[in-house]
Amino acid sequence: MKKIILLVLLTLSNLSHANEAIRLDKNQRAMLNADFERSILPLVEFYGDGDVVGNGGGLLEQNFLLAYYSLQAAIENCLILEDCYTSQSNQEVLKEINQLIIKKINMKSIFIFLRNSETENFFFDEFDQSERIAKTGFSKDHPIFINLDITDEIINDVPAMLGIIVHELGHQIGIKSHSYLDQLGVKIREMWITNWIVSDISIGGEDLSLRLFSTKSNYISSKLSYVFRGKVKSLNSLILKKLNCRKGDRLSNYSLTNGHWRRPSLDNFRSIVIKTFWLDLYCEDQYGQAYLIKRDLDISFIFNSFRGRSPVLKQVEVLVK
Repeated sequence: MKKIILLVLLTLSNLSHANEAIRLDKNQRAMLNADFERSILPLVEFYGDGDVVGNGGGLLEQNFLLAYYSLQAAIENCLILEDCYTSQSNQEVLKEINQLIIKKINMKSIFIFLRNSETENFFFDEFDQSERIAKTGFSKDHPIFINLDITDEIINDVPAMLGIIVHELGHQIGIKSHSYLDQLGVKIREMWITNWIVSDISIGGEDLSLRLFSTKSNYISSKLSYVFRGKVKSLNSLILKKLNCRKGDRLSNYSLTNGHWRRPSLDNFRSIVIKTFWLDLYCEDQYGQAYLIKRDLDISFIFNSFRGRSPVLKQVEVLVK
């Protein structure tokens, strides 16, 4: 009986610690960072160059960068929803991670991609006896290392990547606990999935995939990107160039909903496929009064498809109607 009570108490203790943002003190961080920097020096020298295969051009790498640059929107959306951040501790950590992203804005190598099998077990975690998918140090100056040996299942899974990045940036602000950061990453991942819509269409035997993050909150702008033949591209800046409120007024945010593909236009030389969205513009006049403008938005993908050859994407156009 005493053994059972002891096991219950230990379990409750572990769960309690899992929900705490346990931080390293200054001396612990300095010591661990010194050890980490020594261990990564040869890896950074060899793999830190974007010209090395696996460190810049692949689909996984592009999606990780897209996830990284989407993370602030994900965090801001989570902070609006109390059932997402769940505690004041989580709220504070997410705000700190948000600030960390700003501090790292000029960092050259945010990620370094390599294989555990080629690095003398760099990703092996002696504490939980497992091979980790990612690893970093306890400083904003460290890159995040991604283990290519176990990323096949998430190659196109942006929500999963967001959770991984939250975990690793949590370490960079000095949080030690893997279990706490795993739980926080899951919250961000689940929230993104709830608002994440992927739609595919086939053009000449090639798949075009359009990915939309759109939340009901009018404080967060929608995020749109596409994947075609191993290339990932964000459409956010292209869309923003086409959006206008009344003359002299300011655009706060925009929302894309109800997306639907139109029937493709195909001939022997060119193919065009269009996706139409309902567009809501949240505007603000010079007196701070908010108002809504409703429009439609077309995204046109224009391909060269000469006599049945594999289509080549030549241009993407945005039209607001």
